[in-house]
Amino acid sequence: MKLKFDFAIQEVADKFMAVAKNGETEEVAKVLNLNETGAIILRALQDGADTPAIVSQLLAEYDVSPQEAEAEVNNFIDMLKENGIA
Repeated sequence: MKLKFDFAIQEVADKFMAVAKNGETEEVAKVLNLNETGAIILRALQDGADTPAIVSQLLAEYDVSPQEAEAEVNNFIDMLKENGIA
């Protein structure tokens, strides 16, 4: 899946902020507040990973079932699409 923005992701007080700038004007285009899982998914998407690869990454990082990990990835991708990010 292709993202419409390139995000800079920064951890701030146990949360993650993802900031996307408009490439033409350098103005902030989008800001996302993420948890750790969201930051992992967004970074993986920026690196070109597909859903199965991201699910595998979540399974290695957390004690969740494959179904839970896949649902988490799919829900995050749906959120990106709903917000015009993907």
